[in-house]
Order: sequence, then structure tokens, then C-alpha cells
Amino acid sequence: MVEKRVSRMIKFLHCADLHLDSPFKGLSSLPEGLFLRLFDSAFLSFKRLVDLAIKEEVDFVIIAGDLYDSGQRSLKAQSFLKNCFVRLETHNIQVYISHGNHDPLDGQWITLDWPKNVHFFEGNAIQTLSYEKEGKTIARIHGFSYETSAITDNRTQHYPEKKDGFYHIGVLHGQADGYSGHSRYAPFLLSELLKKGYDYWALGHIHKKMDLNDEPPVRYSGNIQGRHSGETGEKGGYIVTLHENQASSRFVSTSDIEWHEAVIQLENFERLQEVITYCEEIKDTYRQDQKGVFLIITLSGHTPLYPELLDGSFIEELEGILREEDVESSFVYVVTIKNDTLPSKQNELSLKQSAFFQDVLHVLQDEGEREIALAELITHKTARKHISLGHEDWEEITKQAEQLLLAELNKG
Repeated sequence: MVEKRVSRMIKFLHCADLHLDSPFKGLSSLPEGLFLRLFDSAFLSFKRLVDLAIKEEVDFVIIAGDLYDSGQRSLKAQSFLKNCFVRLETHNIQVYISHGNHDPLDGQWITLDWPKNVHFFEGNAIQTLSYEKEGKTIARIHGFSYETSAITDNRTQHYPEKKDGFYHIGVLHGQADGYSGHSRYAPFLLSELLKKGYDYWALGHIHKKMDLNDEPPVRYSGNIQGRHSGETGEKGGYIVTLHENQASSRFVSTSDIEWHEAVIQLENFERLQEVITYCEEIKDTYRQDQKGVFLIITLSGHTPLYPELLDGSFIEELEGILREEDVESSFVYVVTIKNDTLPSKQNELSLKQSAFFQDVLHVLQDEGEREIALAELITHKTARKHISLGHEDWEEITKQAEQLLLAELNKG
């Protein structure tokens, strides 16, 4: 017999991929003050999420995996989370946590005593936890934690179907079929999730907020702080309300620093001074109150300025000009300026028709030639660890090679 649902609204916070202790690789060349602020940014973003949960008077918080950046969790990060959870406990807010591929259960850390409001999903099997309010069951929350860093099997078949009148929420740290860009861990099909009949699916692993389905919501909340230029835009979490058969939610940005990219087309620019002025204007459009912005500027398009941009000295000087500002609570820091410009269309066509360009392009597009070129690196025990190139990687390499080749031919 189907149990009658308790007629009561619930509100919760869904977030994922905190990645506390992230080393922010490749950014150590930033000014020291900026780098330290970036290193602490994930901590501040989560603190803001805790503040949000308390302000919104949510019933519970769901963290869908990757609280830490690795299995070697620092005492600082664990103590920080414990203090945050204690604050939530004082407001009678429960916390449901799954561990992901970055912070699996077989990692090494100092074991702390967590407050009673914190519930960790176990590994090896799907676990169902009940949320109770005033002594009555309101919701059932299903999920699991990664036992090791690489869970590659589809576990959706083990999630139980909804067969009662309570709210049912699925927590899953994994990759939706057809999505690329992250390691293919705990893969799943959207259709498999929808068959469970749940009211909400709280997903983690993909560092971009996106809805895979609207009714019911099947959603990636994204990570809470962008860590590099590939993680642009707002970062934070969702406040979700379930009431009867309705689900409503809103995204709240909590990250201290956002990454953005501005692409500037230079077709109609005739002087370098025009480029400087326009870049300064574009930079100011990204300024936000009480938030830092790391900006990547890409110069693009066919331009008569192409020869003057080739040697790189102008780009370096332009970066220096755009970085001349006080880095306070609100700032826009130009991390880098990329030069993706091309010669005028007529010159480009002439260069690309040369026999030399065609020969090199043929090598780039030939899989056999690529294998020969990589053969020595693949046999090197250190180098091969860093070589894992997919179709998208080769497209980017080919694009960069064409640009370099055009530049050299233009110089010649």
C-alpha cells in the first residue's frame, strides 16, 4: 500500500565539488596577495553557502561529492568543515554528504568526531537516509560514496524506486552519458534516473551548473569556486523547495572570485592605441561589487594589425597596462591576453595555399603521422603519464599549429 505523503514543504541547499585545498596549479605566478586570496576562495564560498542555508532556514544541506581536492585531506580543511557543520547544527540543519572521486573513502586523513547532524553516505552500496521533522519522516535521500578514486561502473540500477508518498532525492557524483570534459566516473543515463520517480536529483562531478531535466529537476550545481580559466562564470549552489508535486529553485552565486573570458574581434581596428582603449573599456564592464574577477582576453579575427602582434612585445606591455590597479575587495585582474588573430583574409588564403603549409597540415591531420610523432614520448615513463589526448585536444593542437605556421610564413 502506498503511504500517504506528509503534506509539508521542505527546503534544502544543493551544492557540490568544494575542492577544498585545491593547489590552483599553474597560477603560482600571480601576485602573492592574489594567489593567497584565490587559495582561500573555496573556503569563503562555502562559508557563504552556510550563511545562506541559515538565512534561508533550510531543512538540510546536500553536498554531492568532492569536498576535498584529494584523498590527503588537510586538518585545516576538515576542521573548517566541522566548524561550519557545528554552526548548521545550532540551527537544526542536517547535512547529507557523499564522497567523490577526488576524496574517496580510502584516502588518508586524521579522523575527527563530526556533529550529529552530519550524515556521510557509505561506499559499496546505495544507502537510503531518512529526513525527519517533528518526529515524522518527510523525505528519503539516496546516495553512495566512492570507495576508491575511480568508480567506473553504472550504479543507477541499484537506486531504489520511489514507492511511497515521501519526497525522494537522489545524490549522485558521476558523469551523464554524452558529456565530455571530465573523467567518466559513475556514468549514467538520464532516462535511468527518471525511471526512479524521484522528486529531485542532486548531481556532482561536472564543474558547470546545468539542468539535465526540468520536471523533476535533474541538476549539476557545478563547483563552488572556479579554479582556472576553463571554469568561468557564476559559482555557488541552489536553494531548492519541494512542495507537494512542485519543485522550485534558484541559484545563488557565492564564489569570491569569478573567471571570465572576453573575445575581442579586431577586424575593424587600424591602430594599436584603439586596441588598448577598447581593452580598458571591456575590462571595466566585468567589474563586480565585492567580488574579484580573473579575466582572460582573447584577441581574435582577421586584422591588418596581425604583423604588429606577432612578436609578443605589445601583448606583454598591454597586460602590464591592464594590471595597473589596486587589487582590493573588488578588482578585475587580467590573467593573460591570448593572440588568436589572423592575417587579412587575402593574405591568409595566399599563405595557406603554399605547398609547405599544405604538407604540414596533412601531417597534423594524419593519425599515423601523429602516432609516429608521439611514439618517443609514449615510451618515456614520465612523459606518458601526461599524454592523454582526445578528439577535442587534437582539434586545439591543430588550431594552434596552424596559427604558429601562419605566423612563421608571414614573417618569411
